[in-house]
Amino acid sequence: AAAEEPAAARAEVRKDPQGVKGISPYWEAIKEGDGAYVARDFPAAVAAFKRAVSLMPQKALAHYRLGQALLASGATDEAEQAYQAALRFAEDPTMKAKALFVLADLRERQRDLAGAAEGWTAYAGPAQAPDANGYPASATARKEAIARWQRTEADYAKVKERIAARLAEADKSLQKSAK
Repeated sequence: AAAEEPAAARAEVRKDPQGVKGISPYWEAIKEGDGAYVARDFPAAVAAFKRAVSLMPQKALAHYRLGQALLASGATDEAEQAYQAALRFAEDPTMKAKALFVLADLRERQRDLAGAAEGWTAYAGPAQAPDANGYPASATARKEAIARWQRTEADYAKVKERIAARLAEADKSLQKSAK
């Protein structure tokens, strides 16, 4: 029993509110949120990440992960606010590039194509930083895809007008024949 006691003590996670000599409540909340997110328990993930944000609101990681959980749960407006906060508090180039990436992607999901194109332009610069771990080619590819989509929508608008005109003509002829 004496030999088992030191092993059990070593296996126990050391806790430290300051996060210096053990895990802090902030990192416990992040870990809890990550576990819930992986388990697809998005409400629990959101709650854990909100707790992490309340413990250390100046840390971009908690805001970023909160945005991911909110997006997965369908709360796009709240996710956007969390991503904006992550961008505001981002200190390292990697987090800044990630925040800009998800904001541009979110605009695209919301079908705000002009905003998405601006977002990808904003992402392109920080993504090129050597320590950002970004993908600058993504910005170019997404802007090209958005331009194609906008051209397709413009071309299809003409087709929609013709369809509406022909439907109106068909309705008039049906009304005349019904009289």
